[in-house]
Amino acid sequence: MSSFQELSSDEQAALDAWLQSYEIPLTYRDGQQLCDALKVARMFNRILPGLVDLTSYTPCLSLPLNFLNWQIFNQQVLRKLDMGLPLEDLEKMGQGCVKTIDLLLHTLMTNESRLKQKEV
Repeated sequence: MSSFQELSSDEQAALDAWLQSYEIPLTYRDGQQLCDALKVARMFNRILPGLVDLTSYTPCLSLPLNFLNWQIFNQQVLRKLDMGLPLEDLEKMGQGCVKTIDLLLHTLMTNESRLKQKEV
């Protein structure tokens, strides 16, 4: 998933409906909120309960600490799910690029059933 692209309007609508089915408010698209991996880790934990150890993350707003949280999230969660990201993409995440977060969540959505089976 290393080269990000924008979701089509149909993909975006499907993602929005899927997030609402997990009671994740669509207001998450505030880049300031999403620059910290902890908030995304909480979303992943709601969708795949028990996957994320939320104690591994420190809430933060500084770019270096955001980037560190994204590295932890990549190492402990995304790689387990075969969704690991290169450092370049983690930097975009740490800057709160909403399009990259949407694509990450869309990837989780499209792989959800496979990932849930893998956990069992």
